[in-house]
Amino acid sequence: MNKFWTFTIGVLFGMIVIPFIIGFFNGFSNTTDGYNNPYGIKGLKMLEKKGDCITSNNLEIFQNLANGIALAHPVNNYDTLVLLIDESGKLFYDGEKVKNPAKKCAKQIGTYQYETKAETMKTVPAVIIE
Repeated sequence: MNKFWTFTIGVLFGMIVIPFIIGFFNGFSNTTDGYNNPYGIKGLKMLEKKGDCITSNNLEIFQNLANGIALAHPVNNYDTLVLLIDESGKLFYDGEKVKNPAKKCAKQIGTYQYETKAETMKTVPAVIIE
């Protein structure tokens, strides 16, 4: 009977305590992504508070990454690349022109680091239009 209780306590301990330990250590790994990354985008580091406007020009989608997330550049300016985040989850497509509403701009909220096809690391500003 003693072995039965030892086994039962061990199973309960594993089911209750181990997930808390894993969650605790996962909390440390999220701190490397900057402040409060609500988007869950790997490589995104959030600023503590929103930064300045990167551009007030319209943006052209360079590469769609996921719903509401795309790499873009200001129209007719291929030197500047940004990670555009649309909080409504808009479906972007390559070549799409995203118009900034009047008196709004692409405001920096963080940086995004990714690996290119040439296997080099790039860091670009992460922006939302507001």
